[in-house]
Amino acid sequence: MSQHISKQNPPIAPALPHTHTIHSDQRIDPYFWLKDRNDPAVKAYLDAENAYAESWLKHTEPLRKNLVKEMYSRIVETDTSVPVKRGPFEYYFKDEQQSDYLSHHRRKIGDPESEELVIDENVLAKGRKYFDLGNLEVSPDHQLAAFATDFRGDEIYTIEVLRLKNRKLLPDKLNNTSGNFVWTQSNSALIYTTLNEVHRPHRVYRHRLGESQESDELIFEELDDAYYVSVSESDSERFIQINLKSAITSEVYLLDAKDDQCHPRLVFERTHDVLYRVQDRGDALYVLTNDNAVNFRLIRTKLDRLDRSDWIDVIPHQDQVTLTGFKVFSEFIVVEERRNGLPTIRVLQDDTSEGYTVQNPEKIQELRLHRNWEFDTTICRVGGNSLDLPYSVYDLEMTTGVTTHLKTQPIGGDFDPKDYSTEKHLAISHDGTEIPIYLVYSKKALNGQPAPLLLNGYGAYGINSSLYFSSKRLSLLNRGIIFAITQIRGGSEMGRGWYLDGKLDRKKNTFHDFNACANYLINEGITSQDQLAIIGGSAGGLVVGNFLNSDSVRCKAALAMVPFVDIVTTILDDTLPLSVVERDEWGDPNDPEYYDYMKSYSPYDNTQRKDYPALYITAGLNDPRVGYWEPAKWAAKIRQCKTDNNPLLLITEMDSGHSGASGRLDSLHETARDYAFIITQLLSESDSQ
Repeated sequence: MSQHISKQNPPIAPALPHTHTIHSDQRIDPYFWLKDRNDPAVKAYLDAENAYAESWLKHTEPLRKNLVKEMYSRIVETDTSVPVKRGPFEYYFKDEQQSDYLSHHRRKIGDPESEELVIDENVLAKGRKYFDLGNLEVSPDHQLAAFATDFRGDEIYTIEVLRLKNRKLLPDKLNNTSGNFVWTQSNSALIYTTLNEVHRPHRVYRHRLGESQESDELIFEELDDAYYVSVSESDSERFIQINLKSAITSEVYLLDAKDDQCHPRLVFERTHDVLYRVQDRGDALYVLTNDNAVNFRLIRTKLDRLDRSDWIDVIPHQDQVTLTGFKVFSEFIVVEERRNGLPTIRVLQDDTSEGYTVQNPEKIQELRLHRNWEFDTTICRVGGNSLDLPYSVYDLEMTTGVTTHLKTQPIGGDFDPKDYSTEKHLAISHDGTEIPIYLVYSKKALNGQPAPLLLNGYGAYGINSSLYFSSKRLSLLNRGIIFAITQIRGGSEMGRGWYLDGKLDRKKNTFHDFNACANYLINEGITSQDQLAIIGGSAGGLVVGNFLNSDSVRCKAALAMVPFVDIVTTILDDTLPLSVVERDEWGDPNDPEYYDYMKSYSPYDNTQRKDYPALYITAGLNDPRVGYWEPAKWAAKIRQCKTDNNPLLLITEMDSGHSGASGRLDSLHETARDYAFIITQLLSESDSQ
């Protein structure tokens, strides 16, 4: 029986909310009541925390204004993306300085004067506090545009259809969707996914234009809460794929894209801990899978038989190279690989040759597939990332391997890539494993002395920490702050084994790795404890929280953005969107062994009475991934335990979700607020402006 403990109205922050109830394992959780978003006291408390944070940050207003001005100046007046061919048109978007969102356009190939508007996100977003365009797809005959919108940040999308010729909306409106949909080749039907009561995409429907959503045909339903359902179009456009995926297992069904009456056809029945994805070409089906291949292999089989006994290796498993994705063209296969921790591309001209690895253009650190819609072509569009060079787009002539530079993202102001540099370092973790750290900095900032440094960590779900350029980040670099990205275990930067070594009962490797990176940077004299700030978002917030509970190294400031910090309580709650799915990643706390292990590193459960650095914590009231109550509870508990006078700010975005503000100007102000906190903690007043 749960004990009810009365609650008073929460006082203004930084005073603490009072005890209310206990959670399901009968251990007292004095802040569990913050989970009830319908309790007026909860909103009052969050508003009080926001007011306190804004009051504390008031002295940074001049700096924030300068930061917004700087970041805005780097946006060019009107920037147009590289057009992508599809049928008789080429599609592109425009990013205009005075607009919060993108506008999407097209023109007939060879006729630059034929430009027409497809969708203007600014029109859709007008009058809204939050807006996200989840998906935009033009019908195969190019007459209609279907689009999905979210106006709350809760990732529940509504799909609508626009007739491009007269700019009129069709009466069709599909609610409670994940925003994921595909056109059939008939141009008269959409295949889309809907959400269940815990926000999991679980059903696939066929919607025929002109009919009500209530009459839509259910063509697939996944009952296992560990799986998410999505739909996609195959590269050949011959099939619509129904993709089921848990953290460790997947399954694929095929629908004939030309047959609006067809039923799904299973490719390979799911096998525990086996992932696969497929593409078709002619009578062959290509499968990228980790079946007997920890770093994945590419196989070919017969499309009409789909029998594992017919599998033929196209690219066998390799110990030092991980296959991360692939795309099939009519005469080529392009494979994304990771070599030495960095992504690159290999091209196969047939199924029997090893093909060739594309040479990265100068300064490009990461090379990946860009958007490619054409199947029967010898040109593959690729994109390049670097920490010190804006995103670049290239056309790869697959026959010769020659890349042609099309565009580098323009940056306004006085940006010159020659003013910046990058370095790779290796820290040694607790078990002797070398952990990559990538630094980017302004060359003017280095003087041989320890420098202020912002250290970023993530390390979860096999997601790789990309070496991407940020024009906003220049405002830190130009003030002499080094930015560092760690590639700690839990990601897949060094192969799938890197991921497996940072999950379940090996999760603590992630935290050891991050701490080792911080220690390395201090011991090498690159930074110092008084000049180190750390940052992590979502699962990266868990890394930050664990760091704060560790005594192995200290820092000056910590930023935890929508942090996943109450891991045990959340994953025990089956009513939350991600709880069941998360058990393949972190473990099932219903199992006593996993409960104890997870509890031993959960930041919320291990909050200690001690000194903390300056803390900056964010939440999103409509966040479906990390409930706002996790950072709110954690901040309250730290307030109770902290023995220092350093600031602790909890900022809850009341009109958005996991990704924060959506509009460009709001996003700039949000980033300026984050950066102002970092700068004022790491730099003197004279250096911060």
